[in-house]
Amino acid sequence: MKNIPVHRIKDQAFWHLIFSGCFAALAFISLLIPIAASASANSTNGTIEVQIVALNDLHGQLEPPSGNLTLYYNKTGKPFGVPVGGIEYLATQIKGLEATNPNTIIVSAGDNIGASPLVSALFHDEPAIEALSEMGLDFSAVGNHEFDDGVDELERMQYGCCNRTDGCSDGDRFVGAGFHYLTANVVNETTGKTFFPPYEIQYVQGIPVAFIGVSLKDTPAITLSSGVRGLKFLDEADSINAIVRELKQKGVRAIMVLIHNGGYQNGLPSEGIGLSGSILDTVNRTDDEVDVFITGHTHESYIANINGRLVTQADWQGRLLTDIDLILSRETGDVVKARAKNVAVTRDVPKDPAVSEIVEKYTRLASPLANRVFGSITSAITKNAHASGESALGDVIADAQLYVTSRTEGAVAAFMNPGGIRADLQYKASGAGAGNVTYAETFGVQPFSNTLVTMNLTGSQIDLLLEQQFDNPSPGEDRILQVSKGFAYTWNSSMPAGQRVDINSIKIDGTPIDADSTYRITVNNFLAGGGDNFAVLKTGTDRIYGAVDLDALVEYFKAFSPVSPGPVDRITAVR
Repeated sequence: MKNIPVHRIKDQAFWHLIFSGCFAALAFISLLIPIAASASANSTNGTIEVQIVALNDLHGQLEPPSGNLTLYYNKTGKPFGVPVGGIEYLATQIKGLEATNPNTIIVSAGDNIGASPLVSALFHDEPAIEALSEMGLDFSAVGNHEFDDGVDELERMQYGCCNRTDGCSDGDRFVGAGFHYLTANVVNETTGKTFFPPYEIQYVQGIPVAFIGVSLKDTPAITLSSGVRGLKFLDEADSINAIVRELKQKGVRAIMVLIHNGGYQNGLPSEGIGLSGSILDTVNRTDDEVDVFITGHTHESYIANINGRLVTQADWQGRLLTDIDLILSRETGDVVKARAKNVAVTRDVPKDPAVSEIVEKYTRLASPLANRVFGSITSAITKNAHASGESALGDVIADAQLYVTSRTEGAVAAFMNPGGIRADLQYKASGAGAGNVTYAETFGVQPFSNTLVTMNLTGSQIDLLLEQQFDNPSPGEDRILQVSKGFAYTWNSSMPAGQRVDINSIKIDGTPIDADSTYRITVNNFLAGGGDNFAVLKTGTDRIYGAVDLDALVEYFKAFSPVSPGPVDRITAVR
């Protein structure tokens, strides 16, 4: 049985239920949890200071991610960036902040797991859950990626036990999260009850502080249908308001929302310049009693004030964390002042020993597969989209899918959703293994293990598919499909949605497609089920399910290494 730190076990009766058996019908206990009774240095007789430390979209990133993050601009106007991230450093900085105020609560806005690198994903994200529990996470919203492997697996993440298929692949029994998932707007279609508790109340020196968890309403549109079967996702603001009414009746005045939805801004990590996105509508439609919105999903960083409420996000992969300080009135229990900043998770601090032990264990277990070399590249291949929406890595992935299915299923084109491309392929220019690509690196690019589906579409359906790129559920997110070699078309950004692609510009191997002719095309099973609102793909006929997408990429690298970046010349954007 894996060890969860004693200081994280908040209710022994609850954990007794977890330890007593697997996949039992457990009633999740909603707790009113007191924390340290000593006052912080900034508390007074009339007020108390509460610190909230927040993160979002960790995606099982245990090891330090690649790249730098721009923190500020120097006197010459040049960006100053540093390497950031790594869960061992994240844990150190969280525990350091916690030491400054005994009234500290640690929270997440979701996507703690899913789309994870190999070291966590190979063990069904148990390593990420263990590390978050060790560092003291208290509450979390449920992100869309928490549903990647379905409802049963998400319940296992919360309550514990071995994976039903692979068992306890690391040799230990998994005891589940030492924190509580919250879902105010995700309900069981049969019972009408929320999937997890909608909120938790934590008492701080007698003052109740509430945390409401909210999932992305559009989760069913961007997740495999099997992952959310039996669940209904309700409007975010309406669900928050219903809980706020209940909390006010209980006398709760300090209310925080953990929401897996967010926005976009144009400034530095602790700014909120030109904040946009669907989060604004949610905030503006929500009861004024909500004091802070801790957001996620968009992988942005910002600190904004929207009509007197704090709205925050801390990038992704544990690169930043948000330090929120609240001053609460002892008399009313309400927030009288709130401030926040995003703090870079730099690597100039010691690694947290307990979290390092977790990382080292799983890295060691995964290394035989992770370090296997099966190909090489001539230079870095990135997912950075050009103005047309096409990327060099998207080209390569689509080519790999066409390579495999053209030989077996007669496919003439392949399409890849950009949201399924999760990392770049970095180039090692010198030393041992220069240019080599390992299994772990390709897994980081395509971590979902989606199955390739080859189907028939008419020319007019292909045209509709391309039009549906511009009518997706999350404004501001790139949804331009990546296309395989031989496929080309032009889209016009000045035309209205539904009229941006001229069917006469769509060509396969240089020949314009015919609206009434039938073509064999390949997509992954997420797209084939209408994911990302590509509903036309649900109508494709003569479907054949083939290889796993990652296996196709590995086969392509074995056949064509060294692989060069894609040409990024297949999609043309005009005004």
